[in-house]
Amino acid sequence: MTQINAKKFSLASGITGVIIYISCFFLMSILDKSTLIRLANTLFHGMDFSNILRMDIPIIETAIGIILSFIFWGITGYILAFVYNKIK
Repeated sequence: MTQINAKKFSLASGITGVIIYISCFFLMSILDKSTLIRLANTLFHGMDFSNILRMDIPIIETAIGIILSFIFWGITGYILAFVYNKIK
């Protein structure tokens, strides 16, 4: 079985998480609230986002979210590669 380089996989996972986060940020910037609510309700069936969706997110919260997404998904990717490499 081929080994996964855990550090590279971790970096790739972190970068992918940041790309998804920034894509969401751009969608929120260009779409109106009603369209975003319909999109979120479609993606997460059974949930109603009409009362919890905020449109006025400060840039500092966005920056913190980008950093935390990279850390979270990087750690997740590292754990996934580590477990994969231990399974024989």
